[in-house]
Amino acid sequence: MSRILPPWRTLLPAEHGSWFMLGFPLVLGLLLRPSPGGFCLGLAALTFFLARPSLRRVLTGQRDSLQLRALLLFGTLAAGFGATALVFSGPRFLIPLACVAPLVLLALRADLQRSVRSLAVELAAQGAFAGLAAAIPAAGGAPLIEAGRAWLFTTLVGGANLAHVRRLLGHAHKLAEEELQHRRIPVHVLHLLLIGMSALLLAPRGLAGCLWTGWTGLLYLRALAAYRPIPARTLGWREGGLSVLGLLLLWRALL
Repeated sequence: MSRILPPWRTLLPAEHGSWFMLGFPLVLGLLLRPSPGGFCLGLAALTFFLARPSLRRVLTGQRDSLQLRALLLFGTLAAGFGATALVFSGPRFLIPLACVAPLVLLALRADLQRSVRSLAVELAAQGAFAGLAAAIPAAGGAPLIEAGRAWLFTTLVGGANLAHVRRLLGHAHKLAEEELQHRRIPVHVLHLLLIGMSALLLAPRGLAGCLWTGWTGLLYLRALAAYRPIPARTLGWREGGLSVLGLLLLWRALL
């Protein structure tokens, strides 16, 4: 039987962490400033995200006609949803997107070279995805300072989680102690930066900001705990649940 598109398993990005990178800022942005333009912008981001596997295959010389059709479909949808967002909201949301454009290009370049596992590249990807937490509120009429604050905390909490999970994976893969020590450094730096910025910018805003700041301290304590082997599925569900709770706390703190 002839196919119009390739199997779905080849279209969906395989990295589970990238779904978190997309979903957290997308949902946070829609919670902060829901609007038709923001919703269309979120759909544009989602379809662009789904176009990434096909784009990588096409640009690396895998000229499969099915992948070309998938790229054309998702690219057309992303452009259509983006244009609709412009009609609803005007061009203000392009400002935060332009600011994170270098991070987007860096992450895409690393993806094409299959070098997406380094922490520096993953942090760049996190900052790029976090642009949605700024662009979607901007599309809903939020001041740019408010949008920038959402970007900052989405990037910091995502970066702290990345460093924590990379340390756990290092233990699980039984890496050398020197490498494990190296992986602990960004855990401390990113968590302390998250706590400090939360105490400075969000805690003075009221009870919700104080609760969020306390939550960031608990995240740091979790990251400092001694490593215990844990099944990957259990780790995924645990981290996912903590992310949902953190998302709700950050949303209230940023309001």
